[in-house]
Amino acid sequence: MEKWVGKVALVTGASSGIGQDVALALANAGMVVVGIARRAELVALLSTQVTGSGKIYAKKCDVGSESEIMESLQWIRREFGGVDVLINNAGIFRYNFITQSETTDFRDTFNVNVLATCIFVREVIKDMKERESKGHIVLLNSLLGKRVPDVSVPVFGVYPASKYALVGLAEVLRQELNFFKLPIKLTSIHPGMVQTDMIKVFESQLAERLPKLQVKDITSSIIHCLETPPHVRIDEITLMPAM
Repeated sequence: MEKWVGKVALVTGASSGIGQDVALALANAGMVVVGIARRAELVALLSTQVTGSGKIYAKKCDVGSESEIMESLQWIRREFGGVDVLINNAGIFRYNFITQSETTDFRDTFNVNVLATCIFVREVIKDMKERESKGHIVLLNSLLGKRVPDVSVPVFGVYPASKYALVGLAEVLRQELNFFKLPIKLTSIHPGMVQTDMIKVFESQLAERLPKLQVKDITSSIIHCLETPPHVRIDEITLMPAM
């Protein structure tokens, strides 16, 4: 991680779970981390736990709002000059049947999981080009972005559709980055079920009996991707808990 010491990382959804763990790990590795979340006070509390040479700055932001996203990015540009690493982690899961969901469930899911991702990616690539930096973008996807399991009660809502959309987004972005000859890597992470607050939406007995990954498993994979030498890129990682 030496090449990232002093560089700026933006972590979305940094108030809990994977985002929280990644933000702390990057700061301990020497990065300047901006953690954005609606619960910014939890990110601020996380900053007191940094034991490495980096720092964590908290910024309140609802990623479902483009104006709040842009205000946060402008703040980062003013304070730190831009973003070198994006960990796009923020996401929502509305646990329901599609046929019984409200339109707001559809809209909120795609606003946060897809539209916000598109905005963040577009803007941080502008920063990376201006800074002439060898940037890295990590998209936290899901196993549900690769396949939807056949289960007895399919209450996935439109969450898998939003994650499948990120697969297409990532493939097009890789082609664009190659076309413009930009030294920016893009990695998609597809975890199976992870022990986070998000799985609380599942029926408890189901969640309890299924094997689960821990947040540190995801963090270690992200760190591994960031550590790759310039001539190596990792396009995609699928992580599954051992049975």
